[in-house]
Amino acid sequence: MIKDFTKLSILFILLLCFSGCGDVDKFNAALPEDLLEINGVLKRWREGYETEDVEMYMNTYWSQGFRYVSDMGTDGDKTDDLIFDDIRDERDSAIRVFSRFQDIEIELSKPPEVQMNKEGDQAEVRNHYRIQGFVADGESLEGGFTGWFAEGDNLFIFEKRNEEWRITEWHDEAFNDEEIRIANNL
Repeated sequence: MIKDFTKLSILFILLLCFSGCGDVDKFNAALPEDLLEINGVLKRWREGYETEDVEMYMNTYWSQGFRYVSDMGTDGDKTDDLIFDDIRDERDSAIRVFSRFQDIEIELSKPPEVQMNKEGDQAEVRNHYRIQGFVADGESLEGGFTGWFAEGDNLFIFEKRNEEWRITEWHDEAFNDEEIRIANNL
C-alpha cells in the first residue's frame, strides 16, 4: 500500500513538473486591442454591405495592394476564378449588387480565426459566411427566383498601416450547391 502511494506520488509530481514545461507564448497570438480592431473592421464590412453603404464598405479595404479572389465554388478549377487586382473593380461590383438587390443579409461566424505574423502588422483572418439577397417586389431573377443565397469561407489578409487595420486581400472560398446542402443538412 505504501509502495502504491509512493508510486502515485512520484507520478503526480512528474505530471506537475512536465505540465509546465515548454509553455511559452505563441509568437502569433494577437493582442486584444488588435482583435477588437479587426473585429470592428469585419463589423463595418458586413454592415456596409448589408446597408448598401458603398463608402463604409470600401473604407474597410486598403486600396494599395488590394486583391480579391473567388473560386466560384469550384475548389480545384482555376479557370473560372474571379480575380480583382484593382479596388475600383470591387467598388463597381458592390454598386452593381446594391442596385440589383433590395435586401442583403450576411451572417459571419464569430469569433473569426486570427493568425498574426510575428511583426504584428499582418493577420490572416478566417470566418464562415452565409449571404442572401432579395430583389425588389415585382422583380425576379433568371428562373423566376426572387433572391439568391451563397455560403463559404472567407480568408482575409489584414494589414496594419499607420496604426489602422484594413483588408488588403479577400479570398472567397465559396461552397458549391452540394457543399451547401451538406453544411445545412438538406
